[in-house]
Amino acid sequence: MQRSNLNKYLGVIGGGQLGKMIGLAAANLGIKSCFYDPDPDAPAKNISTLFFNEKYDNKIKLLEFANKCDFITYEFENIPMDCLKAVRKQKKIYPGIKALQISQDRHLEKSFITNLGIKVVKYANIKNFYDIENFLKKNTKKGILKTRKLGYDGKGQVRIELSNLQKINFHIKPNNYIIEELVRFKKEISVIAIREKNGRIKTFEPSENYHKHGILRKTIFPASISKNCASKAKKIAEKIIDSLDIVGILAIEMFVLKDEDIIVNEIAPRPHNSGHWTIDGCNLSQFDVLVRTIYNMPIPKIIYKRKCKMINLLGENFNEYK
Repeated sequence: MQRSNLNKYLGVIGGGQLGKMIGLAAANLGIKSCFYDPDPDAPAKNISTLFFNEKYDNKIKLLEFANKCDFITYEFENIPMDCLKAVRKQKKIYPGIKALQISQDRHLEKSFITNLGIKVVKYANIKNFYDIENFLKKNTKKGILKTRKLGYDGKGQVRIELSNLQKINFHIKPNNYIIEELVRFKKEISVIAIREKNGRIKTFEPSENYHKHGILRKTIFPASISKNCASKAKKIAEKIIDSLDIVGILAIEMFVLKDEDIIVNEIAPRPHNSGHWTIDGCNLSQFDVLVRTIYNMPIPKIIYKRKCKMINLLGENFNEYK
């Protein structure tokens, strides 16, 4: 016998702001939330029906957590993969592990997207200092050196030029870094894609992003791009989410070039800061559609209510917007 919504529990690994917003969306559908986070003061704690304050690599506690839930989702990428694989043996994880494994590693991410026939910025896996030098000589003489893993919000990356290579004062470990060509783009946009359990795919319309020091500063909807460019961006998002066999949502960040050609920058198989505008701008938010997809609930047609601008406030830059 199917349980009523009053007895449904969605498990969320990570109790940050995105996790809290997932929990609020679940509550609006009558679904309780169970959070797992090593931070005793995690933002989602005060809305959690059950809260596990444990480390992410504690398999015993993760399995105990999973057994309390119907399904599991996650709010960020940097979760130990072996622990998730253990959880998957007991409960379904959405949007899945494949997408997470790929998005955790910038080299795997770019290789996967390239193999789909979708353009990414020129890049190379780095094994030593000379690989950096050779890449810069062959391309624009300027680039961005990035860690393959654990990089986010501008962390784990540094801009470099052929003329100042000697300033790199850290050891280059083989296969720990990639280098990307520094691209001059017209706009940065993102698309939130949705894939249901029956394989049906929908997308939100593209939004336009502005970054500062590698961190998302603001998102504007709608993006000021042509209909043809928007259509192209949505088709790219649809192809990627389908190829990853995701059930849930996927955020795809893209660069629009001067000729309106598009290259993919990054993907995130979870709610994304650039999708927060959907909370006030649409009848359904990115969090609503994630929960609905996980529980196989109908997803109504997305209705766009108004134009929006989202400002991403962090503690250290709050005063700039007073």
